[in-house]
Amino acid sequence: MNSTFTYQTEVFFDELDGLGMLHHTRYLLHLERAQQQFFQELLGVADFNIERDEDIFVVVHNVEARFRQAFTVPGPIAVDFQIERVRSSGVTMRFTVRHPQDDSIVYCDGSRTVCKLSSQTHQPTPWTDEFQAAMKAY
Repeated sequence: MNSTFTYQTEVFFDELDGLGMLHHTRYLLHLERAQQQFFQELLGVADFNIERDEDIFVVVHNVEARFRQAFTVPGPIAVDFQIERVRSSGVTMRFTVRHPQDDSIVYCDGSRTVCKLSSQTHQPTPWTDEFQAAMKAY
């Protein structure tokens, strides 16, 4: 579990707050988009389909974020994920939101834990063996 998944995304003008900075809630949106792409890569699929891919039915259990430097100009950012810990129905990932060409410019970092739920009962349920193996191998 030493690999880094990187997702390139765009910040638009309407995501900036009245002070001209990326609003703190928008970081969560970009983390969510990055997680979707990361899970699609782990599953080897091109889209999310709850009927086909039961491992995408997750809820956020915990987010810890440290805001390091203000993001003030609309444009590209990069979101890096590294798997920190895999449990039977949860995964904790470290994340970094940074400048896409300069790793030393970090806007936000922290960790995020998601828990897989059963789509029928909405209770925690184990990852499929294939998905858990893909996460551990990453």
